[in-house]
Amino acid sequence: MLKIALVSNTDFSLYYFRLGLIRALLARGYEVHIICPDGKYIKEFAKEGVQHHALHMDRKGTNPINEIKTLWQLYRVFRKERFDIAHNFTIKLNIYGNVATKFARVPIVINSVTGLGYVFTEGDGKKKLLRTLVVNLYRFAFIFSKRVIFLNKDDFELFRNYKIVSSSKGMVLNSEGVDTTKFSPTNVILDKLQKLRRELDMVEGRREIIVTLISRLIWDKGIREFVEAARTLKAIYPDTLFLLVGPIDTGNPAAVSQQFIQQAEKERLIKYLGERRDIPEIMYISDIVTLPSYYREGIPIVLLEAMAMEKPIVTTNSVGCRDVVEEGKTGFLVPVKNPSALATAIEKLINDEELRIKMGKYGREKVLGEFDEKIIIDQTMQLYKELIETT
Repeated sequence: MLKIALVSNTDFSLYYFRLGLIRALLARGYEVHIICPDGKYIKEFAKEGVQHHALHMDRKGTNPINEIKTLWQLYRVFRKERFDIAHNFTIKLNIYGNVATKFARVPIVINSVTGLGYVFTEGDGKKKLLRTLVVNLYRFAFIFSKRVIFLNKDDFELFRNYKIVSSSKGMVLNSEGVDTTKFSPTNVILDKLQKLRRELDMVEGRREIIVTLISRLIWDKGIREFVEAARTLKAIYPDTLFLLVGPIDTGNPAAVSQQFIQQAEKERLIKYLGERRDIPEIMYISDIVTLPSYYREGIPIVLLEAMAMEKPIVTTNSVGCRDVVEEGKTGFLVPVKNPSALATAIEKLINDEELRIKMGKYGREKVLGEFDEKIIIDQTMQLYKELIETT
């Protein structure tokens, strides 16, 4: 039985983005382990038959002693378990995980760069210095990789230009895949849908337009731009409901403040629903889904989920976001950090129900043909098979 470790900085990301892959591995006879900090999804993994190794780490920490402790923990787990494959995710664990696997002699190490994130967004001298450090650490750590997976060509090209990874070692997958059965307008859970409608005081027979942003609450995801677009549009279309959904990412230096959210709610610009598990139902009641991000995205899964739910999308002409949009067919692209352009694009869809329906239908067809989870899982499993046979 082949043993594989999936290594990430949160149990949330493994559960929401890689549960399908984990189930496919288990079905094919792999012994699956996850290495990540404790969290509320660990019990769910135990039900699936996945073994968990708790990792103590600070996502934003820079204390050398604590960072060495994290590296040592990884090494001890890798040395004890003797995995056949280690698949690492996120910046710190792509770096630390590779170093630990080298000394623990794990034969196959794969890295997924699922977006470049905070460090690679524009910023001041301090961020540039941090970026230089990360580039050098990546360059060293990826020496030990068998393969580095990217979700878009821009990120792959950037890493080649920085001489972090070679053309032969890197590869691009279209996304992390969408469960098109779960995210389908015909498969929503009626009890959850009714509960959501009651929560939002949705009156029978009355149908206001709902515009939704689902994301971790960090500024780079365009939270401020969404609120400002809502301010503009609420003055014209007062019955339009702007939903903001997602956790405040306190572990990120760019985290949105609780005060900002409270003030936007106080002004009745948005309704904040927090972190949720009824995402398909939220998308089902939405008319438009937006993500005005200028974060260095890989491929934003939320946009693919919205398309799978037959919703038109409005997002930015930025790395990762533009990769899923066919302008005028699945949605609209707008410039980054431009709430006026965002409001204009949303307004087009508010006023054109036929276009919303047409875009939604085309979007689901696109997801089924290019981004279905089954396609991505098959490609990932084929990669594992090739590396096992050639190592």
